[in-house]
Amino acid sequence: MQVWPDIYLDFGNVTELFEWKMSEYFKEMKSIDDIPVKVNVSTAIRSQEFGPIFTNTSFNWSNQKKSIGECIQRICSIFRCESYEADFYIDTIKFDIQSLRNMFPKLRRIDINCFKAEPNEQDIQNAQNILRAFLPHVENVLLHGVPLQENLSIQHIGMENLKYLDVYYRHNPKLDDLLTLNVESCRIRITKFSVRDVNRFFKLWTKGSFPKLQSLNILVRLENVSDWNNLFKGLNAEDAGDSEGLGGKRYLIENTRGVCAQVRIQTVGRPVHLNIHFNVSQVQRSSPQIWDF
Repeated sequence: MQVWPDIYLDFGNVTELFEWKMSEYFKEMKSIDDIPVKVNVSTAIRSQEFGPIFTNTSFNWSNQKKSIGECIQRICSIFRCESYEADFYIDTIKFDIQSLRNMFPKLRRIDINCFKAEPNEQDIQNAQNILRAFLPHVENVLLHGVPLQENLSIQHIGMENLKYLDVYYRHNPKLDDLLTLNVESCRIRITKFSVRDVNRFFKLWTKGSFPKLQSLNILVRLENVSDWNNLFKGLNAEDAGDSEGLGGKRYLIENTRGVCAQVRIQTVGRPVHLNIHFNVSQVQRSSPQIWDF
């Protein structure tokens, strides 16, 4: 199935969809300066009068010899939405930093995807250009299989003032990748940290590091059962007791400022790994609600 570049604009119950066709012969888009041969526009209206009902209207936008980038600028200048989000797919399209900044409005969220098993140098450059173009202003970053390098790593991205960072990473990162975290919420999928790494991270948090962090979700490899003994070593963690019936084991740890973090641990897969959810509590340690997680 041919996938066209598109834009969704949501206005409450109304959604506008713009789809660009690059040629009659399914030519792929090479850059955002390419000129489409056709633009399909459809409107979906969601009614709640008698339950969810969708009314769709479609028409063609006459080709005005405008590039994809110029179309994006025109659409955004007309509708002036409160926030914008963009999904990018690393494939044949070339992205450069200045064009991205000129043609797109300030984005609230970017989602970058790369499904290649062996990304080439151009793929790496494209991913870096997208990140460098939008990191100064974006709030939420999602990276799916994106090839990262030493000059632009999880460390560098984590230093940005982000609300949310979600990384689906093929290669195992080091704990050092997390030491610069300046995000409110972070999720790192597939990659597997060691129990020792997580123990060191918890210790740094208890000493006052990562003051902005509110939640962290990571996967930990469990080499053997005895590794459990090292997860909270030296942390004076409080165990909820027999909490397996609530979906995993629960612990509390506290930092030097008296702030508590709730840690929920679930065992997953074969061989066994630990899915760790770390959340900074918004209630006092003395409150019975401290264990409601």
